[in-house]
Amino acid sequence: MMRCFRPDRMTYAVTTFIEEKLHPKYTENRTVPFATSYEETGPGTPVFFILSPGVDPLKDVEAVGKKLGFTFDNRNFHNVSLGQGQEIVAEQAMELAAKEGHWVILQNIHLVAKWLPALEKALEKYSEGSDPRFRMFVSAEPAGTRAGHIIPQGILESSIKITNEPPTGILANLHKALDNFDQNTLEMCSRENEFKSILNSLCYFHAVVCERRKFGPQGWNRSYPFNVGDLTISVDVLYNYLEANSKVPWDDLRYLFGEIMYGGHITDDWDRKVSFVLSYYLLI
Repeated sequence: MMRCFRPDRMTYAVTTFIEEKLHPKYTENRTVPFATSYEETGPGTPVFFILSPGVDPLKDVEAVGKKLGFTFDNRNFHNVSLGQGQEIVAEQAMELAAKEGHWVILQNIHLVAKWLPALEKALEKYSEGSDPRFRMFVSAEPAGTRAGHIIPQGILESSIKITNEPPTGILANLHKALDNFDQNTLEMCSRENEFKSILNSLCYFHAVVCERRKFGPQGWNRSYPFNVGDLTISVDVLYNYLEANSKVPWDDLRYLFGEIMYGGHITDDWDRKVSFVLSYYLLI
């Protein structure tokens, strides 16, 4: 009956049915932590990130690398954004990393289609005889059409493919935002109650801003690259302001989050007004 009378509600009805008869865990869109996926990697098993709008896999790689001692400061973590003239830099980074056991992440490999066969050969070469600590991470956007696939089959077959699809719905977006913070983050501020309350408001604000992108021009007149980095930087700013002020600077925080951190992406005047209204009513 639902499919006959309201086909537009069929997906929601099936989701509700599964939650009631089985368990909500079968419908929750919760991502697997990258640390779990990392355990399956090796010198001959790179990680291939399939990019989605608003998702930055570099943050997850950096977080795991920091725990294991692989950072930019230690000069054993190499990040190369591929483009014109960066192929040589990537080859040098891979050669050094394979020899000394470093990590290398190559971003946007779809931009260098002619170099991809050389990358495939390099990955095959370094898969044997390299330092056991050597790890490779690559990222690329999915092809728009079937004929547009340019990633060599050898890279795909040898890699662990990871994609983080944007959450569906405000609740899923809110869970995704909160998953970026652990208990240590919640307790790091001396003014714990204020920090937790505002952090929760920030996560809700982030969820609303991201969810509006799915409604086309009714949400935002243009497509803006809001991502988790905006949220984490905002939390760092919140921590610094609460530690430095005896009273909560509400007006300053609203302006920083709504007009600078998130509003900095916005170029349309009407969208800027929407961002101001959202920040005024949600960041309280």
